[in-house]
Amino acid sequence: MRKFLLTLLSVGMTAGALAVMTPPASAAGRWCNASTCIKTYDVGTWHGRVEVQIMVSANMTVHGRVWNSRTGWAVNTQVESFTRTRTYIGYTYPKRNFPAGSKLCAQGYQHLGGSNYRTLGLPCVTVTR
Repeated sequence: MRKFLLTLLSVGMTAGALAVMTPPASAAGRWCNASTCIKTYDVGTWHGRVEVQIMVSANMTVHGRVWNSRTGWAVNTQVESFTRTRTYIGYTYPKRNFPAGSKLCAQGYQHLGGSNYRTLGLPCVTVTR
């Protein structure tokens, strides 16, 4: 019985620590997946500016796309080419409220020539009040 209670206490403490360390989705912040990050500057459902960051290697051409999962709003960032390794930063300015519970996503793309692209990551954040 004692071993069971100690295990239960340990699981509860671990879950509590994770809950404290995880930033709320309603806060401004930065979330990453693979080589792409989405950065928000606003709190709640209003988003005035959203940033896309893409870690690029030498001789890459890239752009980002930001969209909302419920409203159909979507925009591409500027296409840029790089001769050395660095971080691409593209800005979008939605200046609108997005529905609570919807996802705000950013996808990084590498241009491969013609109409061919390779995805470089797809981070999303859930919009909350």
